[in-house]
Amino acid sequence: MDGSIFYYLGGALVLAALVLSWIGIRGKGGFPASNRSMAAVLALFGLLVIATSAYAVANAQEEQEHREEELAEEQADAAQAEEGAEETEKPAGGEKPPPPPAEENTFELTSPEDGSLVFEPDSLQTTPGNLTIAYTNPSAVPHNVAVEDVEQQLLGGSETITESDVELQVELVPGEFVFFCTVPGHREAGMEGTITVE
Repeated sequence: MDGSIFYYLGGALVLAALVLSWIGIRGKGGFPASNRSMAAVLALFGLLVIATSAYAVANAQEEQEHREEELAEEQADAAQAEEGAEETEKPAGGEKPPPPPAEENTFELTSPEDGSLVFEPDSLQTTPGNLTIAYTNPSAVPHNVAVEDVEQQLLGGSETITESDVELQVELVPGEFVFFCTVPGHREAGMEGTITVE
């Protein structure tokens, strides 16, 4: 509805009230002239009041409906934007993105050629993730390499070898670990080392 109609009706109502007041004050005892003119004036006022009120109610309802439509559109736009953001985060096919690959570190470990019961080096420092120990035993004395945590739980061990190479892979979390030779008597003789993961 055109909002200017409300102002026209309201203005007419105010103008009629002013005119009626002026006539009433000027006319004093002779106003209204007759019961018929009084009824006509009251009818006119009633009509203006009803028309103004009806228009105000209708306009308010229309305004409310318009606002509800705007809110519905805003909510639909927000939901659509949220769906679009989720789709850009998902890889093609709707699957979850793969976890980042664990960091892999490789360390070379050896023993002396004369068969001494030691590892060189006897300490390793690395970051969390997969650790590969590439162990070389150049001597004829059998050796291997194993890794355990501070609670002496074995995390992995290699084959026992002589004059050859072997690899051991373990996954480590931050903390302290021990690598050692499991051949009887070798660890007790000092064939062990530490791994620090941080």
